[in-house]
Amino acid sequence: MTYFRSLFFNFLAVLVMARITPGLEISMYDKVPNIGGSLLFSLIVGFLNASIFPLLFLLEILPSKKKIAVLTGIISFVSFIIVLFVPFGVRAMSFVGVFLGGGVVWAVGFLTNYFEWHRGARGP
Repeated sequence: MTYFRSLFFNFLAVLVMARITPGLEISMYDKVPNIGGSLLFSLIVGFLNASIFPLLFLLEILPSKKKIAVLTGIISFVSFIIVLFVPFGVRAMSFVGVFLGGGVVWAVGFLTNYFEWHRGARGP
């Protein structure tokens, strides 16, 4: 159940940041917000961020704060850099949007994976 909670919080963080961050915009299709594109972008980035600790566990790699921070940072910032060049329902209009959006998504991704790691260490 913890994984789904982590997935939900990561998805929600990406969706909210795509909607409120200056420098990011949702693509328009016939004057109606392209909800499908922003939802798909949020699901993909949320899924990747929420899957870090389970992937480390499955690969039998000892998790650490540094590994979790680096992996969530790469996923978060690279995803927002990609939408700077290739719009995917969400479009970054400036580097401010990339850094604000990527930073908040990175923080949420790190915290959810960190809490999942420590919850797993203590048991159910």
